[in-house]
This record gives sequence, structure tokens and C-alpha cells, in this order.
Amino acid sequence: MTGKPEYSKGLEGVIAGETSISHVEGDVGRLSYRGVDIHELIEWPYLDVVSLVLTGARSFPKMEPLMKSGKLTCRERACLRAMGNEAHPMRMLQGLIPLLETRGETDSLEAGLSIIAKIPTLIATYRQQQLGNEDPTYCEDEDGDYLANYLTMFTGTAPSQKALDIFKTVQILQLEHSYNAGTFTALVAASTLAPLDSVISAAVGALFGRLHGGADEAALLDAKSVGSPEAAEAFIEQLLGSKGKLMGMGHREYRLVDPRAKILKPLAAELCQGTEHENTYKTLDALEVAFNRKMAEKGKQVWANLEFYKGPVYEALGIPAEFFTATFAISRSVGWLAHFLESREENRIIRPKALYVGKLPGEEAA
Repeated sequence: MTGKPEYSKGLEGVIAGETSISHVEGDVGRLSYRGVDIHELIEWPYLDVVSLVLTGARSFPKMEPLMKSGKLTCRERACLRAMGNEAHPMRMLQGLIPLLETRGETDSLEAGLSIIAKIPTLIATYRQQQLGNEDPTYCEDEDGDYLANYLTMFTGTAPSQKALDIFKTVQILQLEHSYNAGTFTALVAASTLAPLDSVISAAVGALFGRLHGGADEAALLDAKSVGSPEAAEAFIEQLLGSKGKLMGMGHREYRLVDPRAKILKPLAAELCQGTEHENTYKTLDALEVAFNRKMAEKGKQVWANLEFYKGPVYEALGIPAEFFTATFAISRSVGWLAHFLESREENRIIRPKALYVGKLPGEEAA
């Protein structure tokens, strides 16, 4: 065979492994975890979904370490204070996760759960530290609500049932999504037999990117800069004219509407209605309409993904923009752990080839 070998930029369409954890069916707009459709899962208790993703069984007792292990030790709190208050929360997470004390055998499910359990506490403590407040009190009641505990620590106020239900839905929707960039980063690190804390830290770094988890913060900032639904059309004209990207719009996997976005958008409208966040929601809606119209003129269909409408939801819950992606990491870390454990069953270091396009030895520079 002669000629230049082909490759797939961004590994698009390349099958890089096998998994039984989640299934993204982009051609029909469907997402499932362990064979259960996401529309059914959002009705389950959060820890039941966590258990399903991690173990394949809906068995809450296995998740007890999530409630028992979330309290930070004195050393961990000292490390957090030593970081100061200026770093982005995602940088804080990436730096401190490898320093956390864990339970159970190294790289085990229990060790992973003890890391995941402390992520919400790290984020909430960092938030209160930035505000100049005392460290939040961690609820050690194993029968308490894991997500309500985070919102209470983070905002200083217990959430309403409506707010908690919507937050639970968002966290379930973003808990797992097959070989996304953050998960694949975790798998690359795991394949080297790096320890679990380093694997999760590496995935946090990938999630921070504006083209991945950071799209939620970027989409909200776009809406804030536009200011009103009436200004959306002109913004899209200018953006596309300069070949810019509307963050949170479109998804590589989905050819139809992202099923997670279909669930989230009406919840965002409901939560924001009659509040100071309603204008932000309506501006995002107008941006999506204007963007869709422009794409249709080119014969394309590009829809909002999960990240697009998450901003006003999180803001309405009392979570500021710089903490969006860190809050995303609370649930996505469950997916990372699940893939880590699955990869350990039959490990092989991930080492793809590169297509060399430079000069060869003895060739003169062009």
C-alpha cells in the first residue's frame, strides 16, 4: 500500500476500548447508564444511580463511604488554606486531590469513594474561605442527603426541595458520558498504572477546558455579555462573521438534540421564572434560536448541549460561574472512578502512533 496513511483528527470515530458503563447513541439522541435510559434514571435517588454506574447494581449500602468519608482532616484543611484564595476552583481541585487521605486498599472502590466524598467538601470549604467565613460544618449523618449537604455547605443555607430536585437531576445527567475527553484522559493516566488520585486529578485538568466541562461557564458569560434577548441576533451575526464559537452549542456525539439538554432546558425555565435569572435564561434561549436559524440557512442542525442551560440553573442555586465546572466534577468523578475500575480488569498502556510530517534525517529544510 502506498500513499500517506490516514488518521482521524481528534480521534473522531476511533474505537479506543470497550465499556459496559454508559452508551451514547448520538444517531437517535439517547443516553443510558448500564442499560437504563437517562429519562428513567433522573427519577431514581442520586446514590442509587451512583451505585449503578460504579457496581452495575442499584444498591445504596455500597455507597455509604460517600456520606462517611467527606469530612476533611486537619492536614487537608491546612493544605487548602495554604493555597490561598486566588486560584480557580478547578486548579484547587487538581492540586489538592492527590493530597487527600483515602480509606481502604489503594486503588479500590472504597478508596475511590473516599476521594469522591471529599470533592464537594473541598469545593464548599474553598468557597467559604474565599468569602472570609468559617469552614462549613460537614454533615456526618450517613442517612443525610449527599447533594443537599453540598449545597448547604456551599451556600450556607439548606436548599428548598424544588432546588434540590433540580440539582439532583443535573448531577445525574452529567454523571457519566462514555469516552469523553476527561474520561479518556483518566484512562490514559490509568493505563500507565498511575495511582487513582493522580488519575482523577488528570481528568479534572481536562474537564477544565472551555471545549469540555468549562463550556457551562463560557456559555453563561456569553449570555451576560449579550445582556438581553433582543441583542441575541446581532451577537450571533457578529460571532459567526468572525468565525467564533457559541460555547455549549452542538456536540460531537449527538446528531439529534442532546437528550440531557432536552431534560434540562424546561427545568431551567421553571427554576428561573420570576427571578433575577430569568433574563439570562431568555437570553440563552434567544441565542439558541438565532444560532439555529443561521445553521439552518447552511443546511445544518446544531442544538444546545447540556452545558448551555446549566449556567442559569447553577446561578439560581447560589453557585457562581467560576464554581460551575468544579460542581460538575462532583458527579463526573463517579464516571471517572467507574472507568478506572473497569480499566484495571484488563489493563494495557494507551500508546497510539503519530503520523510524522517533519523532515527525515539527511533531508534539507525546504
